[in-house]
Amino acid sequence: MRLHEIRRVLRPRSEVFAYAADFANTAAWDPAVLSARRADSGPLQVGAKFELEVKFGPATIPMTYWITEIETDYRVLLAGRSKELDAVDDIRFIDDGENTVIDYTAHLTFHNFVRWIQPLLRPAIRRAGARAVDGLVAELEG
Repeated sequence: MRLHEIRRVLRPRSEVFAYAADFANTAAWDPAVLSARRADSGPLQVGAKFELEVKFGPATIPMTYWITEIETDYRVLLAGRSKELDAVDDIRFIDDGENTVIDYTAHLTFHNFVRWIQPLLRPAIRRAGARAVDGLVAELEG
C-alpha cells in the first residue's frame, strides 16, 4: 500500500528537516504513535535507530525504524519493521520561498493475517496517514 501526502509549512527547510527527520519526534505529531525514542546516539545519519509504539486498531505494536538514506535538509528515507508490517517512509523537503513543501510517501507491506484484511483497512490507513502529516505541519507551525 502506498500513502502520499504533500503539505506546505510556514518554516524554513532546514528547521522542517531537522524536526521531521528525527523520528523520536513522531509521537508529538502522529496520532497513531504512542511513544517514540532514539535507540542510539549521535548525529542523524544512515543507521540511526528509533523505537516506536504504534496504535494499530485495538492493538499496540512495537516498530523499529532506521535511517537508510539521508541528504541533509532535502530528504530522509527510513525503513520500519514490526511483526505485522514493513514500512518505507520517504520524506522530501522542497524550498518554497521562506516556506517548505513536505512531500511524504510511505510504502506499507503487511504480514500475517493483516495482509488478508488490508483492503478493508485501506480507508482508515489513508486517513491516518493524512492526519499524521497534518499533525507534523501543525506541530511545526504551532
